[in-house]
Amino acid sequence: MADYTLKSFVADLDAITSTEIDPAAITAKAAPLLARLCRNPEAIPVEYRTAPVGQRGRYMLHRAPRFNVTSVIWRPGDEAGSHDHETWGLVGVVENEIQETRYTSSDARELGCTTALQVREVLRHKPGAVSALVPPHDQIHAMYNPTARNTVEIHVYGKDLAGLPRHVFDKDGHVKSLVSSKYVNC
Repeated sequence: MADYTLKSFVADLDAITSTEIDPAAITAKAAPLLARLCRNPEAIPVEYRTAPVGQRGRYMLHRAPRFNVTSVIWRPGDEAGSHDHETWGLVGVVENEIQETRYTSSDARELGCTTALQVREVLRHKPGAVSALVPPHDQIHAMYNPTARNTVEIHVYGKDLAGLPRHVFDKDGHVKSLVSSKYVNC
């Protein structure tokens, strides 16, 4: 069996999202495909598997109206505090491992307001693992690379996150800001 490629993954995800709109159904169908892609690190061009000097690497691999595919490189100690994406998402580990803290919340998310965040679970994802983010209440998480090596991931989101504001929470659950993702190559 030939290695699964980024091009194959994008075509398969395009087929899924052209007929399905339910976030839970999309992530359920796409997660095994992303796991398959993550088992082939060579599917990601080498220049998108390294972080630029002094920053986390974020590279757009595919940008379309229904979904984006990006590679994210977490350097040792890199972290992203609790945040949401306002859409469905999948995070797959290609190399090394990542720690993900998942939160639950039933409150509205408005800038300056407090949202009650409860830690649901803390997970340690190894290569090939895929985490699904399904809105509205199963999409808040924090990420951390506790290892001494770079971690390479593939992120897939149901919206174009480049320039899209998302909620970031402080340790007390306050919605402290709206941030936009920035990519090295777009």
